[in-house]
Amino acid sequence: MEPLEYITTHLKGRSDLVVQMLESGGTQWHIVYFYGAVNMDMLQMHVFRPLCEVPLESTGSQVQESLYRLHSFFTTPYQMTMNPDKAIQHLLLGEVILLSDYSRRIVMFPFSQAAKRPVDTAKNERNIRGPKEAFVEDLETNLSLIRQRIKSPLLKVESFTLGEHTQTGVLMLYMEGICESPLTDSIRQRLSNLKPQQVLGSSFIEECLDDHHYSPFPQMINTERPDVAVSSLLEGRVLILTEGTPNHVIAPVSFYSLMQSAEDYYQRPFFSTWIRWVRYLFYLVTLVLPSAYVAITTFHPEMIPMNLLITIASSRDIVPFPAVLEAFMMELTFEVLREAGQRIPSALGQTISIVGALVVGEAAVQAGIVSAPMVIIVALTGISSFIIPHFALSLAVRFLRFTLLFMASVFGLFGVLLGVILVYIHMLSLNPFGKPYLTPLIPLKPSLLGDVLARIPWPKVRPGNKT
Repeated sequence: MEPLEYITTHLKGRSDLVVQMLESGGTQWHIVYFYGAVNMDMLQMHVFRPLCEVPLESTGSQVQESLYRLHSFFTTPYQMTMNPDKAIQHLLLGEVILLSDYSRRIVMFPFSQAAKRPVDTAKNERNIRGPKEAFVEDLETNLSLIRQRIKSPLLKVESFTLGEHTQTGVLMLYMEGICESPLTDSIRQRLSNLKPQQVLGSSFIEECLDDHHYSPFPQMINTERPDVAVSSLLEGRVLILTEGTPNHVIAPVSFYSLMQSAEDYYQRPFFSTWIRWVRYLFYLVTLVLPSAYVAITTFHPEMIPMNLLITIASSRDIVPFPAVLEAFMMELTFEVLREAGQRIPSALGQTISIVGALVVGEAAVQAGIVSAPMVIIVALTGISSFIIPHFALSLAVRFLRFTLLFMASVFGLFGVLLGVILVYIHMLSLNPFGKPYLTPLIPLKPSLLGDVLARIPWPKVRPGNKT
């Protein structure tokens, strides 16, 4: 079967398939592409024009000889193959193929016209100082953003194509000599063994590489910031760029790196250290405050100072629900308002979240459905969750908060303590890509402790100091 017949047969039923015939130099040429996927200006300039300029007296063999000495015929990059299946793959990527009735060789031109969004500012990982650029959906643009910042031959890039139907491009980046070989070998093997039908974003890659699918804690960082990606590469991590998404995966991570923000490294060390400790404190607050309040007011009221106890008791006089049910209702209401704020247009999102919480809370207190102290507790808990830099870790805390609330309602403070211990044990069991989740504290690595407890001034940073 001739290559053209083979290609059109396998792509039968595609109404957007275009096959154009052109006779030049005594030879029939067929230009094949998908309508709307090709840059027509490039096609006209680099294929149609050279073919039309072939002298009429040229023989087919002369044209073929010129064609396959392409430096004298075409002035654009190309690939050549004898395999029609490979040509079909390039067609599906939006390229143009050129065939003739004189040879079975197929020329492929990268004239795809994919819609590209210009580089914009980061929407989800904002900062006051430092770069404002964010990744986009185009793989080449994202790779160029990395190369602008790392001009070293040690930066290695390996490419993969994943997804039986989507044929999504994936790049694995790492710094040779800085990133450990077992880590790169492990990720390379996992990517090579993936056989998904579709890859529509970095979340598909993240789930496929995850060692602990049912853990609420993230074992990889998802970032839209090139400077965060570059910093991670220079610390010995692996960056995985995925075509079609502005969010990309960094592996592996520790719990403490999830508590750090890019802003920490653009502000003065003293301020960054103080903010880091505030994050650790309010991480505990958002995790245990509602459950601790329920446990103390229900099982251990003797721990509350008398004046405060009288205030809490008087505010709960008309509330018809026990403290645990009151807490569950308020927490669920806050989660509903937060989700509603994310699902509606951004101009109204924050208004719904903040104003909605104020209106609902005030109305609930006046109606006697909940007490004022409970509204304060839930509001402080919700606001504290926003201080966690990475959204995936914030989601884990929001889920665990309900678990601790249930244990507090049954066992009191003992249940809260038991729940925290179980969470800690679970974190100890996590070992993403062979790296302990609580490193450098467990196991202890003194050389890395500085960047966990404080932000080290740049002149004192040495290789291996950062987590």
